[in-house]
Amino acid sequence: MPVELILFPLNNVLYPEGILSLQILEPRHLSMVSHCCREQKPFVAISLRETNNSDKLALFNPIGTLATIINFDMPSTNLLKIKCRGKEKAKIISHQTQENGLIIAQIKSLPPPSATEIPAKYHFLIHILEHHLQRDGMEKYRQHLEEDWDNSDWLGCRLSELLPISQQQHYALLIMEPLERLEKLKDIMKNKGWI
Repeated sequence: MPVELILFPLNNVLYPEGILSLQILEPRHLSMVSHCCREQKPFVAISLRETNNSDKLALFNPIGTLATIINFDMPSTNLLKIKCRGKEKAKIISHQTQENGLIIAQIKSLPPPSATEIPAKYHFLIHILEHHLQRDGMEKYRQHLEEDWDNSDWLGCRLSELLPISQQQHYALLIMEPLERLEKLKDIMKNKGWI
């Protein structure tokens, strides 16, 4: 059954169980944060589609990720910093923009894939992620990591969010099934000469 939630269009992709840090400046987004905290509801982090020059308004992709606010800080009067965790993916059924600029959508949560063990041929990807997490500058990332090393969906999402690829490539990885995503990650890394 569809649920009504606020959409937050972004220039990046939030993966399930991933962490998203946002700086909130606009009044409409402050209103969104206030609503989500008061109602204890998530919002939908949705990535913008790449548009051509004739488009007046950027369109967003049809599938996003529910985002739950886990921490916030207000370092100055006009700035709110929030940290969110990605939950399940959600499909946008319909949406409308309110007078204050907030986009309210009817969404349908997509069931998470069943926890699939990682086939032996992809075990090297575990070692790549382990190695990457030990690099300098990864302390904050590791601090919020909820580990699930035997789960192919978790592994694929963590590797995907760390890859320096285009937003549309990230979106393509987001909507893939877990084993399809691992295969695609292997291809991307091979093509870029990383493995």
